[in-house]
Amino acid sequence: MSKLDDNNFIPLNNNEIVFISYNGYFLGVVKSLGKSFLLETEKEEIVLGTGKEDILCASSLIKDVKIKSIIKSNLYALRELSFPLIILNKGHPASKRLKLVFGFGERILLDSCIEAGTHPDQHLLCSMEDLSGISIIAKQNGIEVFDPKKRKIEFEKCDIEI
Repeated sequence: MSKLDDNNFIPLNNNEIVFISYNGYFLGVVKSLGKSFLLETEKEEIVLGTGKEDILCASSLIKDVKIKSIIKSNLYALRELSFPLIILNKGHPASKRLKLVFGFGERILLDSCIEAGTHPDQHLLCSMEDLSGISIIAKQNGIEVFDPKKRKIEFEKCDIEI
């Protein structure tokens, strides 16, 4: 693990995942590679296109280092196998049982006030309070991470291949 410095830029290749963590909670980030993703709602199927440098993120809603393997396998399945994501209706009872949620785009904002799994606007991503407020911006060959609270955020990179 490395600490995020004042530079805020983390290099990220297409075959890598970066784990961002603070206080035992994790966020996984990979490049979307310009792929399209399917979002399933009760009423419609939404096809979300992404740019080559856009990012795909998974936010853990539990405090457990074992979640890193689950994040890695889920991001791989979403990106490489086009697994669809289900968007729950607000107030759905399954929302309280979710342990992992996803977001896509050129910019992701983590927010602990969002009901897990119910937000179709993919730039907002549900998180625990420990990571709330952090922004991740897609950049060429990497990402920029901004934390207005100046927490001692750690990051770790590894290969995304399973």
